[in-house]
Amino acid sequence: MEQKKSKKIFWLFSILGVTFLLLFSFALGAANVPMMILTFVLLVATFGAGFSLKKKYRKNDWL
Repeated sequence: MEQKKSKKIFWLFSILGVTFLLLFSFALGAANVPMMILTFVLLVATFGAGFSLKKKYRKNDWL
């Protein structure tokens, strides 16, 4: 039986996602448009990478 892969990377993605969401909220409150754009792009990229990795894990039966 193949050993399951570590799921610690998903913790990293979740912490990054929450951090970028928090930074986006602060930028929204401060009306800092460049920071809003930057944090939104990073948030979407983090979610995309996390979901893509999860799809790969499910496809290879590593979860």
